[in-house]
Amino acid sequence: MPVKNKRRQQQGPGRPFKKDKITVREDLISAGTELLKTTPLEEISLRKVAALAGVSHAASYHHFESKNALLAAISERGFQKYFSEYQRELEKTDNDFIGRFRALGWTYIQFILNNQQFARIMFGGVDLKLHPTLSAVSRRTYRQLHEIIRMGQRLGAIKSGQTREKTVASWSMIHGIAMLFLEGRIKPQKDKEEMKKFILSVIECAYTGMTLPPPKTK
Repeated sequence: MPVKNKRRQQQGPGRPFKKDKITVREDLISAGTELLKTTPLEEISLRKVAALAGVSHAASYHHFESKNALLAAISERGFQKYFSEYQRELEKTDNDFIGRFRALGWTYIQFILNNQQFARIMFGGVDLKLHPTLSAVSRRTYRQLHEIIRMGQRLGAIKSGQTREKTVASWSMIHGIAMLFLEGRIKPQKDKEEMKKFILSVIECAYTGMTLPPPKTK
């Protein structure tokens, strides 16, 4: 009897063939990510993901108890990818308040536009209360921006006080720009450098403000 068949007989029901547990889990996450590119969220199922990953439906339940558990794992991968891209962008800019603020804004928007399959579930597609690991990872995006705002305040680049409010206002603007692009309200420019120049110009409004200084009194 061939070794392959012998190995197959030794596998339990629902167990993946020729793959260890880590490989199967990663394959399911990759397959789910790929499926999100073309399939509405409500139509995605563990059965479809397992079929695309090349494992049995039963095997998927060895790693994820539900579709939401898989989506949480995909979201975690998305956040890790975002953090890596932000770190690479930081290495290309000045490590000061404005450099960090611009790097975060540009990375955030570019990531959402280039990874829409992740964006669909990273920001509201999964109940964070049910997935504490994902909740902890997702809060890192807020902490990064909060620390940048605090840096700007320490350096005197922006007014002191209301750090939380300034962080939320900045995050809302950056996320809002990304959503406007995503929904087609703003058309992305074909030239990447022109696109970056436009986005950074808009982002600057978050920390420079839009009001005129009060008139000087005589």
